[in-house]
Amino acid sequence: MPNDKYRSIVTLDFQYAHRFMNWKREAKHLHGHSGLLTIELEDTVDPETGFAHSCKDGQKIAWEVLDHFHHASLFQEGDPLLDAILTVYEKESIKNDPEHCVPLNKIDHELAWSYPEYRIVVTKKVSTCENLCELFYELLKDKMPIKKITMRSSSINAASKEF
Repeated sequence: MPNDKYRSIVTLDFQYAHRFMNWKREAKHLHGHSGLLTIELEDTVDPETGFAHSCKDGQKIAWEVLDHFHHASLFQEGDPLLDAILTVYEKESIKNDPEHCVPLNKIDHELAWSYPEYRIVVTKKVSTCENLCELFYELLKDKMPIKKITMRSSSINAASKEF
């Protein structure tokens, strides 16, 4: 029996900052990336629409999660910089002002939680491309039929996982 499944591919780009807290090399410093997240959605083709999945709908659903990471700082749980940055943000009133910024709800997951008012996400694991594939899958798996996720943080750093 032939496989009648197709994959619709959704791609989203976003900017974020992070650091590798326990890394000995230069990535231990806070630095930024232009991230590229690719999500492959697998399903049968809908005879009415001709799509396995609407890419536009997939992008909208994925962005509801990914927007928390766009222009955000990612810190690993236990990073001593987190408290220092939260203190400075509070003192200087550096907030995600709903009048001028997209309002965000709090992420509350075992792998990540957020301070939406400061555009900060705390991750359980170091924010490598591999771990971000897992995290984005966990945050999106109940919203769309994900078959594969690829996360790219630069021209040389990327990871991919099939589910």
